[in-house]
Amino acid sequence: MAQLCEKGINMYKVYLAKLKREIRENGLPTTVYKVGITSSNDAERRLRYTGEDEPNPVTSVFQDIKIMTSTQRVFSKEEAESIEKRIMDSIANTAGDKYFHNWYEPRQVSGITEMRKWNYDEIQTIFEIFKEYKNNAKD
Repeated sequence: MAQLCEKGINMYKVYLAKLKREIRENGLPTTVYKVGITSSNDAERRLRYTGEDEPNPVTSVFQDIKIMTSTQRVFSKEEAESIEKRIMDSIANTAGDKYFHNWYEPRQVSGITEMRKWNYDEIQTIFEIFKEYKNNAKD
């Protein structure tokens, strides 16, 4: 269910998800992460969605899904996209990469375009950025 503000406008959370394959596949990373935004109250439920209108559910590729952290307050879509971009740019720039994603997933996964191979140091950087938004919460 989407979150709405008093004016009936969709509000968004930013989240960090850990995605794991149960079956090893040649040359593909077993564990990856995704930074994203959602208007759903539950980002994990969104990632696990397998309805008829979802042709390539995330769980068809990554069966083990865990939300590592998310913003506690909600943001406008523009604010959430700005936070997501800040995180992705920070990671890509620190790693010396042109783009946030650092491998190509051969199968299309609904709702996911940007993922990275699991990297402990990058995850710690993302947690630090999330802390900034937690400490500056306006709610």
